[in-house]
Amino acid sequence: MRTASAVWVGRFRDIVARIGAAFREQREIEARRALRRYRHLLEPARETLPLNQFIPVNNQKEISEDAHGSDACEHAAGVPTFERA
Repeated sequence: MRTASAVWVGRFRDIVARIGAAFREQREIEARRALRRYRHLLEPARETLPLNQFIPVNNQKEISEDAHGSDACEHAAGVPTFERA
């Protein structure tokens, strides 16, 4: 009778070991998915400009032009200004 119970115990342990292996494999799959999904958060920060660093400006003309490419200084010289009273 003891041999029969030992066989059942061996089978039970085998089943438990298989279930444990399946859980470990599933955790590994989920860990790989999480690493792939959040890889951008784990990467080291790329080089950024310090907050106190100035960006060089080419010339004054580039600064005075608006989005349409017209020079604000030239435009103001030809058009009379309307001043508030």
